[in-house]
Amino acid sequence: MSDGRLGQVLHRIAADSRPARLAPDLWERGRRRRRIAVATAVVAVVAVLAAAPVVLPRVYADGYAPAGGGRPVVPARVYPPVTGQAGVVEHPPGPAALVVSGDRELRGSDIWNWEGRSLLVARDGRYRLARTVGEASAGVGDLLLSPDGRRLAAMPWLEGIDGLPTPADPGDPQGVTSVVDLSTGKNRTYPGGFPLAWSPDGRSLLLRPTTEDPRLGGLNLVDLATGRVRPLPRIEEQFRLGNLAAFSPDGSRLAVATVDALYVVETAGMTVRRIAALTPAERLAGPGAWSPDGTRLTMWTMGDCEDGTTCDERRLARRPIRPGWRDATTGAVVDGPRLPAARGLAARLLGWQGDGDAVVVEYQPEAGLTREPDNPRWSETDWWAVGSVTVTELRRDGSRHRLVDLPGSALFVDVPAGLLDSFGGPAPSRVEGALRWLLALWWPIGQFLLLVVVAVVVVSGLRRWRLRTRSR
Repeated sequence: MSDGRLGQVLHRIAADSRPARLAPDLWERGRRRRRIAVATAVVAVVAVLAAAPVVLPRVYADGYAPAGGGRPVVPARVYPPVTGQAGVVEHPPGPAALVVSGDRELRGSDIWNWEGRSLLVARDGRYRLARTVGEASAGVGDLLLSPDGRRLAAMPWLEGIDGLPTPADPGDPQGVTSVVDLSTGKNRTYPGGFPLAWSPDGRSLLLRPTTEDPRLGGLNLVDLATGRVRPLPRIEEQFRLGNLAAFSPDGSRLAVATVDALYVVETAGMTVRRIAALTPAERLAGPGAWSPDGTRLTMWTMGDCEDGTTCDERRLARRPIRPGWRDATTGAVVDGPRLPAARGLAARLLGWQGDGDAVVVEYQPEAGLTREPDNPRWSETDWWAVGSVTVTELRRDGSRHRLVDLPGSALFVDVPAGLLDSFGGPAPSRVEGALRWLLALWWPIGQFLLLVVVAVVVVSGLRRWRLRTRSR
């Protein structure tokens, strides 16, 4: 066939063929599909990164050995929690190794979640959240772990707590405390005030009634098995909210420190004795203030900022907090172990290790904090005054050792008294830790970004719907 004839045939075929029907918005539809594919891929990657920290702890925890046998269980490193982490009441993790609360990713948000999001780490490494209505201060009254770590005492606004009891007087200002069994999630609420200290056997709680009176007044001792509340003798003196009281090792005595004096209460007969006058610089050391043999009480002496002048953040952060000892019977100053000084805004003695070293929580001041001499509401362990916290071992050889690496946003921490010889336990893998830190890095702007993503998705959906309506 010649070229001319072939061309005629092709032209005839082309004339008889139907033209392709192309939609007028074909190009725009292709661009939309490409944008949807990219957005889907981005959402999938973000979902994987967000879900990994929630799933990985459960997988990694299976390799942990059961607690006991002298094996360390308090983790050497703690990472921030993530949104969506299970709660301690709905998903009880078992006995706890520590609880930590603070700011930023530990504080939560009124937009998406409960405002307080304290992190509880179980002995097997699992992470759980203790969500509260407001900010929580672990260890200094809001969240307290029992000596064996099996129960958590909390103020009543903890997520998942059962209905509160109705007091005889609806205007009763004492307040209530909720106790959660961390193995079963069961909880019970007790009248008499907010949690202050656990007894060494974990059977009783010391409660502080809610009051605006600057004087201490009366404390209450509640038996957790029977619910019986026994009032302590009233002490009509001003007090500090920090290290207010400490049980003796056998639980038969209770040391109570006010601004001006040191008292010892016999819990059997509920009698009280004033054993010593205190200077403005002296503090009871903390819940572990009693020596293991019950003969001495550990006291802190603040090395600066107690002269009635204005004290800035730098002075508060550098001031030494020196340990001293008083006889638990006479109140006289006595000799004790030679330990290095703690430093910072405040210190809280958790207790003693078997070799005689002390486990201390040290608080550093918030950036820009200033102590004014005429501030009647000043508290060294107030949530708004503390800027960071560390768990430190003060050794008898004069050295110091950090026991746990906490998140930078941590402000308060509590460790069960029965686990003070169990530091250095397993921590999450570095892969999980990196993912948690990555998510924490975007807090709180991550909430704003999530709002933007939701807005973009909604606007894009509406726009697509309008285009389809117009084309029809």
